Amino acid sequence: MRLGTLPGTHDSVVCLTYVGDRPLLVRHRRRAWEFPGGHAEPGETLQDTARREAWEEAGATLGEVRPVGHYVLSGGHVTVVTHARVTALAPLTGEFETVEARAFDVLPSDEELSWADGLYAHLLRELGLPGAPIP
Repeated sequence: MRLGTLPGTHDSVVCLTYVGDRPLLVRHRRRAWEFPGGHAEPGETLQDTARREAWEEAGATLGEVRPVGHYVLSGGHVTVVTHARVTALAPLTGEFETVEARAFDVLPSDEELSWADGLYAHLLRELGLPGAPIP
């Protein structure tokens, strides 16, 4: 994870969405809880991708979208991490891959997250955001 730096190119964006001081996660139809995010469409800015994915996956309208860093997976896939406050929530339409959106006081356990690698908790701690479990 490279906080504070942005790559020259990227494949996807994940958005650390918050309702007040509570992280907002979505439950994926085939996986588990995760922050909204996904592949960038041609011509989209980082902010456009974060806004579109938050809307599609969580029914969330976002305030300012702030890029905070990026990570590269072993296969070379580059994901930019953003952070934004949710300004409004609409009911999910059911046409996308998520079935629920929920604000948590503390992130779900690794077993309840789509990826049990501790990345979300690490990001929240490093960025000084609320909701990371106590190690």
